[in-house]
Amino acid sequence: MATVYIASLWQPNITEQIAKAFRNWSVDVSLVSLNEFEKDSYINVDVPELEDEQVASKIEIIFADVPVLAKYRKKLINLKWAHTAWNGVDILMNSFGDGEPLPTFALTKTPGSINADLIAEYVIGYIIGNERSFIKGRELQKNHDWQQLKMAEKTHRLSSRSIGILGVGEIGKHLAKICKAFGMTVWGLTRRKYTPETGCQYVDEYRTPDQLNDILQNSDYICNLLPSTPQSKYMLTTEVLQHCESRKSVFINVGRGDVIREECLVKALQNGWLGGAILDVFDEEPLPESSPLWTMPNVIVTPHVSGWAPTQKYVTSVLDCFVQNYKNYVEGKPLQGTFNWSQGY
Repeated sequence: MATVYIASLWQPNITEQIAKAFRNWSVDVSLVSLNEFEKDSYINVDVPELEDEQVASKIEIIFADVPVLAKYRKKLINLKWAHTAWNGVDILMNSFGDGEPLPTFALTKTPGSINADLIAEYVIGYIIGNERSFIKGRELQKNHDWQQLKMAEKTHRLSSRSIGILGVGEIGKHLAKICKAFGMTVWGLTRRKYTPETGCQYVDEYRTPDQLNDILQNSDYICNLLPSTPQSKYMLTTEVLQHCESRKSVFINVGRGDVIREECLVKALQNGWLGGAILDVFDEEPLPESSPLWTMPNVIVTPHVSGWAPTQKYVTSVLDCFVQNYKNYVEGKPLQGTFNWSQGY
């Protein structure tokens, strides 16, 4: 059996448990060491072993973070299969030059269903907080200011609100289910045409990308869950966002940061086309200290954490996924969750 190399730096619990599990099955495992890194600078990770072409050329299977694959893919000349626990692989895709051929190795990802509940809770939590003015209430409390009418007049039932979900995959479907449980009207953006009968039963209205304006004009919240592809990159332009003006939609981004340029988002907020923004992902990460998004009063910034929680359930789910695919690989069966290089997701 081939040695499984593990090069993951931001999920040590996962890597240790995977290594232990494989060793219990008498499978050769190599934990590739990673240089120490500054806090939240995992994108620029160094892997000393992979700098050695002799070591890198022997690797057939690797469990690795996307930045590791992006940096060392050219040295992994005999790689057959790579697995990552990351949802987004845009860092890897952006590492290819124009006209450069796509890899021949198989790439699998941990399925979105594993952290769908985390992301849905993040989204619905901030929607509830916005509709019930939780943050404003905290400000009033700090000032010992009893403003009953001010708080009450801005309260809305979620059943009177609508949400447009851009990307109704595994995570989008789960979010739709949660939103529908609160009585919200759910709109969904998909590449292909669906109806509530042929698609997700929790989506009331489906639209395709050429009908995006319909969603923007009819949604109080716009939640982006799209992967980073040539079609989705910077699709939310200034002109497109003007269609949010009638509803003063709140933009929630838990998908990929490059769906919108920062200057377009800032302009839409300043012009009042958007009523606010809840942002967990950004075109540039970490978000630069100079970004105006940090200090805009109607913007909430979180550091790309909506889908991550170091719980035993999460670790076990990632381990189970990888283990099953390893069995498939050894037995010559198709791998589950294979990334489509040409489509970008």
